[in-house]
Amino acid sequence: MPTGTEAPFTPETTQAALAKACQAADLDSAGAELVRMGENALYRLKDAQVMARVGRSAEASRKEVDVACWLASHQFPAVRLADTQQVIAIQGMAVTFWEFIDSSDQPATSADLGRILRALHDLPDRPKAELPRFVPMPKIDRRLETIGSSLPTKDHEFLKARKAELEDEFSSLEFELETGAIHGDAHRHNLIRDSQSGKVRLIDLEDFCFGPREWDACVEAIGYDDFGWITDVDYRSYVEAYGFDPLQWSGYPVIKSIRELNMTTWLAQMLGQSREVDDEVHRRINDLRDDDAPRKWRTF
Repeated sequence: MPTGTEAPFTPETTQAALAKACQAADLDSAGAELVRMGENALYRLKDAQVMARVGRSAEASRKEVDVACWLASHQFPAVRLADTQQVIAIQGMAVTFWEFIDSSDQPATSADLGRILRALHDLPDRPKAELPRFVPMPKIDRRLETIGSSLPTKDHEFLKARKAELEDEFSSLEFELETGAIHGDAHRHNLIRDSQSGKVRLIDLEDFCFGPREWDACVEAIGYDDFGWITDVDYRSYVEAYGFDPLQWSGYPVIKSIRELNMTTWLAQMLGQSREVDDEVHRRINDLRDDDAPRKWRTF
C-alpha cells in the first residue's frame, strides 16, 4: 500500500497532481479530460494541444523523456514531448506533457505494427541515458501489494507462485533475435494514426528497456493465437512486415504465459471500479490455473 508522502493512484489524486504540475509548467488544468486510467492516468488539457501523463514512478517518467528525445533525434514516428517543463513529481506521482495527436478514424493495422517494430529494432543506436535491463514481470509484486485485500488470499498466493514458476522458465529460454532497445508493450493500441499526416506513430514509452526483441515481436502473435483478436490475414501481414514468426519459436509459450499474467495483474489494479472489471479479473485468474482453457478475455 502507498506509504509516506505517496497518495493512492485514483482519478481524484491524479487530477490533484495534474493541477499542481500544470501550475508549475504554466499550463491550465481547468476542464482537463480524463482519457484513460490504468498504469498511468492520461488527461487531455482543454485549452492546449497537450496530453498530460500522470505516472506512478518519476524514474520511469524520466526514462520516457530520454527515449522520446532519442526517437525524435532519428525522426522516428513516435509521440513527441510538449515544449514545457517535464517530470514534475507530486506525492509519489510524476507528470509529463506530450503533444496531442489527433487520431484518425482509420486504426493502425497489424502490418503497421510489424513495420514500426522492424524500424525500431533496426535503429543504429540506443538512448544516451542507460536503458534498464529487461525484466519480464517488473510490476507484478508492486501490483499485488497495491491490490491488497481486493483479492482473496488464495488468488494472491496463486499469482505469486505463478510468477516464480514463469521466472524459472524464462531464465532457460534460448532467443533467436538480437538483444537491443525494445518498446516493452508493443501492441496496436500503442500506435496512433495521425489524422493530419496519415502516419502511424508509436506511443506509451514507459516500458522501454534493453532486452530480447522476441518480447516485442510476440505480442501480436499472442493476440492472434491466444485470444483470437486478430485475423489470419492480419497476422500474416504482420509477420511479413516484421520478418519473423514468433509462433515458430520454441520460447513463445513461455512469453505467452508471462504476458497473460502481466495483463491479469494490470487489470486487477482496477478491482472495485465496475462489475465488468471485477468479473473479468476473476475470469482471467481462473483461466490462468488451466493452460488449456480458452482465453475469451475482453479488452479494457
